[in-house]
Amino acid sequence: MDSVTLCAVGGEMDYLTADAFRQSLLEALPTAGAVVVVDLSQVTFVGVAGLRALMEARSWFGHSGRRLQLITGPRCVDRLLEVAGHAAVFDVIPSLAAVARPKPLDLARASA
Repeated sequence: MDSVTLCAVGGEMDYLTADAFRQSLLEALPTAGAVVVVDLSQVTFVGVAGLRALMEARSWFGHSGRRLQLITGPRCVDRLLEVAGHAAVFDVIPSLAAVARPKPLDLARASA
């Protein structure tokens, strides 16, 4: 199974907080797992600066061979992704339970 790095974010993601969010993700990059999940389920507001930080993170992790997944949830997050035309760009998952995992091996078929 691929290793997973979780980054949980809460509160507002705007011009006042986006730099701290961006810096935290950059610091996590060297040791991040193959799958990086950004949990935005506790975000109460996301502005353009927050969206820009997410787009940059997608690029950084993608260039390093990692997969970025977002847990959205709040309408403010989903709406911004839709309005900005980025809803299809991100791998959005409904919960942490849906994190990308390899398919389980079918032991009955493997032993036949």
